[in-house]
Amino acid sequence: MTAPAPPPYPPRAGWAPTRQPGPAPDGMVLVAVPMAYVPHVARLLAELDAGQRAGPPHARVAPPPGPPAADWSVDDLRRLSRGSSATHRTVAAVLDALAAEPDRLFTVRDLAQATGRPRKKIVGAMAGLTRLLKAHYDYAGRGLPFARVDGRPEASRELCYTVDARRAACWREARSPSPPSESTPT
Repeated sequence: MTAPAPPPYPPRAGWAPTRQPGPAPDGMVLVAVPMAYVPHVARLLAELDAGQRAGPPHARVAPPPGPPAADWSVDDLRRLSRGSSATHRTVAAVLDALAAEPDRLFTVRDLAQATGRPRKKIVGAMAGLTRLLKAHYDYAGRGLPFARVDGRPEASRELCYTVDARRAACWREARSPSPPSESTPT
């Protein structure tokens, strides 16, 4: 199916669509725009259209499949646990819950119950976590500080989250109070 030809950019004075209102063609959305803004919107669409054709598509950066190239150190986990953003706080609470029961598969509902946070808060933190890790940690080399697993028998369509006993121990060490440094007078 071919798409209808776009209107001329910018529209000529007095231009009005010739088609009658009805369903939008595939891939299109009808948006009400004040007449005074139509030339600006048309120009913006033309610029966006030209920009999409000019460069290569953006590739997503995902951790490589399989075990991470480098593991999360206790120092990195400690730094993650001390972050002050809402995402940091929620992820820290999630990791606390995961570390309390290593190797257990937690659904988002389980994590909400274990952390006392609403499901939406957990989902939002998980969505923001990748961006946070890409900006401040070696996400491509380390991946996530927990494992994501495709469901369990009673919740096969839900993602589950877990940590193994070794990661749980590292997280608990990262969350423990730091020992006083040698240079601190006692």
